[in-house]
Order: sequence, then C-alpha cells, then structure tokens
Amino acid sequence: MKITIITQHYWKLVIYNLNLQAVSCKPLIPFICILAALSCGCQGETFNFDVGSTSSEIIEKSGELTENEIWDGRIYITDTVVVPEGVTLTIRAGTIVGFEPTDTPSELIVHGELYAEGSPERMVVFGSLGKQQEPREEPEAEATSPTTMGTEQMRGGGFGGRERRQQTIAADPPKAGDWAGIQIAAESPNSRLTYCRIQHATTGITCLTDAVQIERCLISENKIGVLSENTRPTITGNEFNRNGTGSQFRGSASPDVEYNEFTANNYGIICEDDSRPRIQYNILRANYENAIVCYSTASPEIVSNNITMNVGWAVYDGGRLRDNFIQGNKQVGPNITELGIGTQSDQFYGVDEAFDPRNAPVTEAGVPRENF
Repeated sequence: MKITIITQHYWKLVIYNLNLQAVSCKPLIPFICILAALSCGCQGETFNFDVGSTSSEIIEKSGELTENEIWDGRIYITDTVVVPEGVTLTIRAGTIVGFEPTDTPSELIVHGELYAEGSPERMVVFGSLGKQQEPREEPEAEATSPTTMGTEQMRGGGFGGRERRQQTIAADPPKAGDWAGIQIAAESPNSRLTYCRIQHATTGITCLTDAVQIERCLISENKIGVLSENTRPTITGNEFNRNGTGSQFRGSASPDVEYNEFTANNYGIICEDDSRPRIQYNILRANYENAIVCYSTASPEIVSNNITMNVGWAVYDGGRLRDNFIQGNKQVGPNITELGIGTQSDQFYGVDEAFDPRNAPVTEAGVPRENF
C-alpha cells in the first residue's frame, strides 16, 4: 500500500479549480482534481455527493488483498484489485474510488465479499480519473493567476535567462470504458452496494452470483450499467442514465428489477438468450433507442411500468406486458397513449402478449423519493 500526502493548501486549491479543464500542477494533482470532481459534479436533483472528508491522504491500491480491509477517504486504483475468497472489503460512506485509465482497463474483482454502503448525503463514488496528457510548457502570464498550482519556473535561452515558463499537466475528460468495472464473481457469498455512484466503466457491475444487492445507486456514463449472467441479483431503487445500456440480462438471468428509473440511455434494458427478468414499477423514459429489447427467446415479465417518450419502441420483439402505462414512444406524439392489446402496435412490436393497458401513469413506479 502506498500513501501519498497532499497538503491542505493544495487540496483547497484543487477544490477551487474543479471546473477547470487543465490545471498547472505537480504530476499527481490532476488526478486529485478529477477525484474531487467525481464527488462533487453532475449530481442530479436527488443525489448529494458532499464527501465531508477532511483527510488529505490519497491511498494507492492494486493487486490482491491479503486480509479484510476498510477503505475510507480517497482511493487511487492504479491496477486491478482482487478481493479473494474469505476476504471482505468494506467501503465507507463518502469514499471516492478513482481508477486510472490504462491500456488494459483495471477493475475490482470480488471473489469474497464487498460492502460499499453510502448514504444520501455521502455516497460512495467509483469512477475514472481521466487520462493524463503529456506535460507541455507554456509562457507564464505576467500576473500569476490565483488558481495556478505547482508552477515550474525555468530560466534560459533566448531572453537573456529571464524568460519564465510553466509546465502544464492536464487530464482528458473521463469517459465510458476508462475502467472495466466491478465484477462480483460466482464464488462471492454476499455483496451489497447501496447509495453508490458508478460511472465511466465498460460494465458498471457484473453479477455472476445471485447474492448481490444493488439498491439506491446512481449508475451513469457506462457502456453497460448492470450486467447479470445466469443469475438473479436484486436491482431496486436505482437511477440509470446516460449509459450505452442501462441493464443487460444474459443466459437464464431472472432478476427482480423494481422501482428503478432508466432515462437518457441508448437502450434502457436488453434481455438476451433465455433471460426472464421481472421488470416491475420502473420508469423508462426518454431513452435514445428502444426502452426494452428482447433477443432470442428472452421473455421478460413487464408489469406496472411507465414507459414514455422513448425515441424507439417501448418494447421490442418479446415480453409479456400487463398493466403498463405506455405513451409517446416511437415518435407517435407526446400525448398518444397506447391502449392496444395485440402483439404489436404503434408503440410496441412483436411482444408475446399485452393485457390491461393503462390510460394513466403508475403512481408507485420509479425511485421512492424518500430514499434520497
């Protein structure tokens, strides 16, 4: 384990510069800036990411854990971390876990147990640090900006040894796929993530065991938010937004997907192979393609959801529909409510069956607001 100490003076300057795209600083400072931004930026109406930590330590982690660990504060992941069988990793509320983008994206692999449990005011944050750019030298301004940090003053050359230059080190903005994600392996006896923010991964959470609870999390800007393969995790009360796909189910996956919100993803939910999830009391709104897609023989049970204003189909090529409010999908018009009961209509296509359509929204659907 390596501990990097950053002075309180530098940390205050980093907070001051959260909105800057490039910061002149010592080599580690851009990563700290991104870590802070992960905690404080893009919060959304129902989430509060105030970490409330006064620690100035950044703890670097990589490799296999050898004993139970508790993470708190700011964690800097430089390579894949493995939690082996028999070991428990606990991540306390308010912790920021930042992954450095590498040619082979790092991940958190859990064969033991993982408990990442935040709170509405102090969520646990997982995300990318952004990729550090090559340092470049720029002429220093006459008056030094109060936001400039770590200036390297250099003397020499063509100005009689009086030219001052500063070295600027910046980071590219984080993006989906910068790190691989959190994988809960089949051997894991139990893992739970609550009040977590997970972003910038290839797959935010991969569930290879039933014993996973994902509750009250914000899952955004990943290629896939949550992936379940032949398993039945609990996925309840989460917000999925700006992912390639919010949730994806493969093999014989049959999770309960309840009281979630899927908005502004490319696809809300994709069901593959022979998956049979129960999709109930969710909001699927304003996704850029189809809200729910079924491939092969997948046949989800789709009950009491509000499926509205998606650019593509509300449900495509499978699924058993009952008691859903379907309105304004497939660009039919924002106030057109789907009341069809066949296998296909203007807003859904090729479903297995459709019964009891609603002409008013399901009031219980979506994330319970008292949770946030």
